[in-house]
Amino acid sequence: MISSKGYYSLIQFCPDRSRAEAVNLGVALFCPSAKFVGALFANGNRRAAKLVGRENVNGSALNSAKRAMERRFEVDRERFETLEDFQQFVDTRANILRLTQPRPVKVANPQEDLEALFGELVGGTAHRAEPKPVIPALESVFRKLQAEGKAQLDVTVKVPVVGRSLHVPYAYQNGALRLVLPHRFSQVEGPAVGAAMRLALEGDLLHRHGFNQAQKANLIIVPMFHGEHRAQENGQVEDRVFSLLREYKVETVPAAEVNAFAQRVALEAH
Repeated sequence: MISSKGYYSLIQFCPDRSRAEAVNLGVALFCPSAKFVGALFANGNRRAAKLVGRENVNGSALNSAKRAMERRFEVDRERFETLEDFQQFVDTRANILRLTQPRPVKVANPQEDLEALFGELVGGTAHRAEPKPVIPALESVFRKLQAEGKAQLDVTVKVPVVGRSLHVPYAYQNGALRLVLPHRFSQVEGPAVGAAMRLALEGDLLHRHGFNQAQKANLIIVPMFHGEHRAQENGQVEDRVFSLLREYKVETVPAAEVNAFAQRVALEAH
């Protein structure tokens, strides 16, 4: 198998850069010829806890930072064309996660080589992120709003009463914290209704109890369904999902209304 030149960087948890203490939490690999960029992270935050103590690790913030980096590599994959692009990404990380300077490595199969680098340099079990649905119209408007300080990306909130963490890719303020979550539902009735019931409950609890027991929060779901066709039985599943969410006052945005919703957000966010 022919090898090509790639570059890898260790992803490190560094809570205090002035002390230069860090622990490896993952590894990123960039291979220009294969147009590949990706990262693997350790499953859990035990390494971070060993460095600074469990009581000093903000698990939600750290998980959000990891998911944000995963998402950046996925969404902006096509923007990584040269070593300079990758280098710029490395140089501009300014949160609790940092990347080491890129080092050259021979790459034959990018995904397999990424796995091998993780095993050798990080070790343990890697977190396997479930691919998240990306909607270009929302991605574009929220990235623009984030740059203007009017929106947040990759937010983690704790749902009142049940105590479950909910990860949402987009959030903005408009009298309340609006949490925008694209969610891909199954076309099978049982799993689809089960997911809708969970999101309906979480949306209802956030609406009634607020976020952090003070700030009002509203969950907005952008339902997506597998498959391009809308057979009669699939249409019934979709209708049931929409009806259930709306029954619990969870706003829903059908696929046909996404562009209009994005324009609304651009006007509402502050």
